[in-house]
Amino acid sequence: MTEGNAMLTPHPEPLFSLDLQDNGGLFAPSTLAEAVAWMQHEQGFWSWLHSGRCNGNHTQGLKQALNQLNQALNNANQAPQYRDSNPQQYQNQLSGIANALQEVFVRQRLPHSSTPLAKRIEEYRKVVGDHSASFFASVFVSPPQGHHFQPQELLAWRGLTEGLIERFALSSAPQKSRKQAAEQSFEQLRTKAESLVGEKTTIYEALHRDYTTLAETIKTTADEQKTIFDTAQTKREDDFDKLVADHKQEMENLRKTFREEIALRAPATYWDDKRRGHERMSKITGGLSFGGIAGAAVVLGWLIHDLLRTSIPNTPPEAWRVAMLVLIGLFAVWGVRLVVRMFLSHLHLATDAAERVVMARTYLSLLEGDRLASKEDRQLILQALFRPTSDGIVKDEGIPPSMLEFLTRQSKG
Repeated sequence: MTEGNAMLTPHPEPLFSLDLQDNGGLFAPSTLAEAVAWMQHEQGFWSWLHSGRCNGNHTQGLKQALNQLNQALNNANQAPQYRDSNPQQYQNQLSGIANALQEVFVRQRLPHSSTPLAKRIEEYRKVVGDHSASFFASVFVSPPQGHHFQPQELLAWRGLTEGLIERFALSSAPQKSRKQAAEQSFEQLRTKAESLVGEKTTIYEALHRDYTTLAETIKTTADEQKTIFDTAQTKREDDFDKLVADHKQEMENLRKTFREEIALRAPATYWDDKRRGHERMSKITGGLSFGGIAGAAVVLGWLIHDLLRTSIPNTPPEAWRVAMLVLIGLFAVWGVRLVVRMFLSHLHLATDAAERVVMARTYLSLLEGDRLASKEDRQLILQALFRPTSDGIVKDEGIPPSMLEFLTRQSKG
């Protein structure tokens, strides 16, 4: 079917059917969205009752009906979450919507927005205002027992009086207004009927056209099937032969890639193990480095404190004690420096091994993606991957040189 015809799909089966009689007619929504829009329209029609001028006991019947309409709307908004997970609860929600709407529009007789009475109330509200219109409407939806009409203003009395005259036909009061309201309601229903008839007529005509086209297509297709089948069969045989040849070539390429991957998988595993070993040793030597620095500082501090404590006041310390302190300090600095160099060496070697692992895995990924077609690209990566490694020994990094090394270098210079 064409795109234009596809948009004219008939409505699905109604979720529920509710006969509101002369207060809205038959309500049979096909979707929850349609039901929600219908209830929201009714809420909007009566929204003026929530203004501050409409408070009072006389509107309790109207507001009670609107509260039940709100409850039906809440059930409609909650129903979609149970459609797939809990079908029984989904049906209960639909039943709750139908029962609440029946209570509002059939039992409590809240005027539907399309009825002549609702049109009359709306026109009356536009003329005299919300406060007077609330008394007018309350005559038709009386407040429950215990609530009474308490008009305290002239407009309130006017709305109550005209509502009583309208409901009980006490006189021939404003026939013109009621006639206009009835004509508006009839016009709205006529428009809906014309729209529905037009929609169904269009759908019928589209189905008729589709049926005619389909019948002609079937007849034409039946004549063409034999020729199409023979042509398609020949093409399938040619395509199959081509696919077999392509498959053989792909298998050969895959075999080459697999051999190269196997050749590089072992080096990648070796460098990964080497990286872990250097990282473990860097952690150990790093801990020893910082521990040695702290220990050397503590020991030297204690020796200096002991030297000063045992020295005679106003007398220089003994030379052998000072020499011993300097010697211990030199050996401590030298030992800590060696450990620091070992730490930095392992750290550098771990970084180098990690880089080689990344390069090997990147090379394998590029091979699998067939992104290394040229030999020059492969040669460039393999040269970087298998370049000679350094011993990792740090020459100039670490702590500053000792005083002895400084004096020795100065004398050589």
